[in-house]
Amino acid sequence: MSAGQKKRMHTVPRSYLEAFAVVDPTRRSPGIWRFDRNGAFKVVGLDQAEVVKHFYTVFRDGSPDTGIEDILCGIEGDFCPARDAIVERQPLEKVHRTALARFIAAQLLRTPRFFQSMCAFLDFQGVRYEHNDLRGAMLQLIDYWIPRLARMNAVYAYNDTSVPFLTSDNPAVAWKKSPDGLVWGVLDQYDPHLIISCPLTPTLAFVAYQTPTSLQAANTEDHETPRHERVAKTFTTHVDCGTLPEAEVQRLNGLCIANAHTCVYSCYNDTALEQHINTAFGRHS
Repeated sequence: MSAGQKKRMHTVPRSYLEAFAVVDPTRRSPGIWRFDRNGAFKVVGLDQAEVVKHFYTVFRDGSPDTGIEDILCGIEGDFCPARDAIVERQPLEKVHRTALARFIAAQLLRTPRFFQSMCAFLDFQGVRYEHNDLRGAMLQLIDYWIPRLARMNAVYAYNDTSVPFLTSDNPAVAWKKSPDGLVWGVLDQYDPHLIISCPLTPTLAFVAYQTPTSLQAANTEDHETPRHERVAKTFTTHVDCGTLPEAEVQRLNGLCIANAHTCVYSCYNDTALEQHINTAFGRHS
């Protein structure tokens, strides 16, 4: 990438990972613990940890569509002050809640796993598509998920335990509880048991729960009428704040590891964490 050119098309940006940096005054620049599925684990700089996937770049007439890139950069930039406001327990403005919903929707829909899933589904259905068009469609899907998240019952869950939250290269997890345990990778907006969670810092996570009201809204969405012709609708968001017991922190960490594409990130490392990650990744410690 040429000097002075913006780094764009992140799926997991440095600005998100900086909250999980290790506390080490001997380091000249912030670092983070990275645990890879191949068994490697070490502290890396944040610039090595951020996930950049240029195959998401959308081309128009043979050139990258910078307008779309700017939209995605804006999602990243607006997230930081929203996260900081929640961490500091300040009164949240609508712009903060919207920024958080946009960022988490993007984290659900801009991951390599989701892109592969879309391709596999269309291939199975025998649908012909252009990869470039599919990348553009992801932006529209992000747009659809923002009001869905806003209508779900949200919780800003503070972690006061001695076990910090982990994160990964797929930080936002769509999951549900079932009689057989937990099911992750559920991205069905019509599932009445849908839960979406995303660690925001080692001591804070966002969790959203499907409700009858949010489910009804999903079932009555209008995607046929152009956005500029739709009648504006208002709705009330429901957001709680609370703290989590250690068992729930461990459960969210387990979901985070299970949903990881290739690596897990942490602000610390110890034997118990290594064993937990090795077990979740199906390795012997």
